[in-house]
Amino acid sequence: MREERNARQGNSNNRARALARIHIARKQLGMDEAQYRTMLEGQTGKNSCKTMSIGELFQVEAYLKKLGFKPAKSRKARAKRYSPASRRKPVDKLRAIWIEMASDGLIRDGSENALEVWVQRMSAKYNQGRGIEKVDWLMREPYVCARVLESLKRWDARARASLRMPPTEEPTEGDSHE
Repeated sequence: MREERNARQGNSNNRARALARIHIARKQLGMDEAQYRTMLEGQTGKNSCKTMSIGELFQVEAYLKKLGFKPAKSRKARAKRYSPASRRKPVDKLRAIWIEMASDGLIRDGSENALEVWVQRMSAKYNQGRGIEKVDWLMREPYVCARVLESLKRWDARARASLRMPPTEEPTEGDSHE
């Protein structure tokens, strides 16, 4: 009984999503009411999504994609992770510079995911071609960590100089950012 109800809910959820995508496609493609109803009739023989099966809805959606509808990517796919709280380690300095560069518009993506991609690419240069996948793992390789941090500082300085921005201020020992 429970499985049957879950299957029906999943089906109605898919149906609701398909209906939403169809209506978004209609707006995106600039169809008026008459064009929309004619298109539905031509694809399924029905002039209303309300009377269509889930298969017919998917058929209409596929046709709208052929016409140029571009569905938006899900928000989950674009989810960005935030950096963890600072523990006053070299990797935290790396994160701080990265976040500041992003907030100043010097890089497009200031997320932890983007930083990890950059760290992996840069650390491969100093680690016999093997990139370090996680920022926190840089602490296991102090030499590589220092080189990657210096590379980021140089990139930040070049980017700021090219845009005539003031350099990033280095915090002093007595500064507290808590």
